[in-house]
Amino acid sequence: MITIDRERPFDKAAIEKLLDVAFGPDRFNKSSYSLRENNQPVAGLSYVARKADKIVGTVRYWPIEVRDLLGGKPVEALLLGPLAVSPSVQGQGVGAQLMHKSMASANGAGHDRILLVGDYAYYQRFGFEPVLPRYITLPGGKDARRLLVRQPATTTSLPSVGKIVVPMPEPVLVPVAGALLSDVA
Repeated sequence: MITIDRERPFDKAAIEKLLDVAFGPDRFNKSSYSLRENNQPVAGLSYVARKADKIVGTVRYWPIEVRDLLGGKPVEALLLGPLAVSPSVQGQGVGAQLMHKSMASANGAGHDRILLVGDYAYYQRFGFEPVLPRYITLPGGKDARRLLVRQPATTTSLPSVGKIVVPMPEPVLVPVAGALLSDVA
């Protein structure tokens, strides 16, 4: 029996091993991986599939922004991925279970816009559609044709020209003798 539950801190090594099997050693060269480098998965949205206490599937979400290169406001989003399923259970619906469970959690936490780099033929059944004809780039300029988005019709549209980046952390303001450190130049 396969169960879906939240990723736990001690799952990391098993997840990395599964990702190596699923995507090979070149996985770190993908543009989507550069968005994960100095970033942390969104707490509570990472799920694993277990079969007899062995991890056979994983999915994570990462905070990103789509910067409007024509001068508009940055748009917050989540980057879904990687989604990986062990070859031993492929074709048994494990990926779909991970997708449904994790997207329900993401939407329940108020995250409406989700992007991913993947095959449209697989992800269209989960409500994803190509970002094209918008011109939105990933780091390194790769994979633009595989960039997909899922968002409700009521959500503000993605910019027509944009760049996906890791959001900058909020600055920490420290009081300094009656002034804020950001006021001191």
